[in-house]
Amino acid sequence: MITTDPSIPAVARPYQGKPAGLVSRLLAGIVDLLVVLMVMVATYVGWAAVRFLLRPAKFEFPQPTLVLILAAGLVAAVCYLTLGWTLTGRTYGDHLMGLRVVDRSGTTMHLPISVIRAILCAVFPIGLIWAAFSTHNRSVQDILVRTSVRYDWHTLELDR
Repeated sequence: MITTDPSIPAVARPYQGKPAGLVSRLLAGIVDLLVVLMVMVATYVGWAAVRFLLRPAKFEFPQPTLVLILAAGLVAAVCYLTLGWTLTGRTYGDHLMGLRVVDRSGTTMHLPISVIRAILCAVFPIGLIWAAFSTHNRSVQDILVRTSVRYDWHTLELDR
């Protein structure tokens, strides 16, 4: 179904509502990874600033272990993805690429499904590659939690 909505770019109209392809999803994922990394860096800088304020004379930069960094990254990624998908159906990367993650009825996911999908995406990101082989462009995560990623250039959930 081709939409005639003037708020959607003309070149994007034929794709509106169709399953998103692997490249769009990968690019959105890269943007989301960069957002999570920026949150991690900001958290580290904040942690260092608090340590400096508490003991300026004996200040040393924090040296977190690899396990702490990975655990914090996993938590940050799951929280970020869950929040985006539960509130608007999209993360910042999805927004830039014109994507929306929806449940099997085509609406924004509820919190439990968003959490499960976020954990699956954070722990097993390679599952996205299955979208290249799926006839409906669904990743392993989409198959397990019955979601899909669609092209959707509307900016607000209320616009739909």
